[in-house]
Amino acid sequence: MPSELVMHCLIEYSTWGDLAKLSTVHSSFKNLLHDAASFQGIKSTWELSQALLEGKHGLQKNPKLAVSYLLKLALGQTDNRAEIKGKPFPPAMCKLAMCYLLGDGVEKDLNEGIKWLEHAATEGGDMDAAHQIALIYEYSLYGVETDVVLAADWFLKAAQSGHVEAMAEYAMCCELGCGREQSDTDALEWYTSAANMGHVESNFSVGEAFEEAKGVPQSDEEAVLWYYKAAVMGDNDSKKALERLHDIARIVLPGWRDVLRR
Repeated sequence: MPSELVMHCLIEYSTWGDLAKLSTVHSSFKNLLHDAASFQGIKSTWELSQALLEGKHGLQKNPKLAVSYLLKLALGQTDNRAEIKGKPFPPAMCKLAMCYLLGDGVEKDLNEGIKWLEHAATEGGDMDAAHQIALIYEYSLYGVETDVVLAADWFLKAAQSGHVEAMAEYAMCCELGCGREQSDTDALEWYTSAANMGHVESNFSVGEAFEEAKGVPQSDEEAVLWYYKAAVMGDNDSKKALERLHDIARIVLPGWRDVLRR
């Protein structure tokens, strides 16, 4: 490997493509790409893996080599001694999962793809990965067999960790009895949690629950308040609901139409 100063200059002022060309100039530079990635650890190794996957920054696409770097990151096997060994890198786990699900750089393996997403969620704390697993099982993505129970399980796991979209999705599972026992009460609880975190459609769903007495005593007044919150955020269904309940809305929210026209 070149001296630390030389390596720093090479990384600072060269693209990955430049380093790849230099690696062919002299035998002492043959491992330059690997050495450059190792020199700065996780950040550089991640950038190199993406460049190889996408064929960017002067490099030709090489998904197989990209996967080898992703695997190192996913297992916490970066070569920089300044970094903690054995610490997994969740983005690499998720990207590696997609490689297996799509057969990009490796033979397509749905089980292995799901496994890496599970690692990202459980070991790496990546709740986007948990949400993605739920979507895969719910919509049979990438050819994975539909499993509404597993989908609900993963939506709940992500929801319990504060993932807003998962809250709304799990609320719908409870509302429809999809992968869970039907429960208007549980659905309303999760819709309310998502709504309070700014999820537009969940505000509408809470309003609908009050209007239709699903898990809560019927109240057009409360319904109007929740519909209004969603309408202000641009939800067209909520605007229509306010028009339908205009006699209540004009009492509870004087001038609500003027506000929505702004």
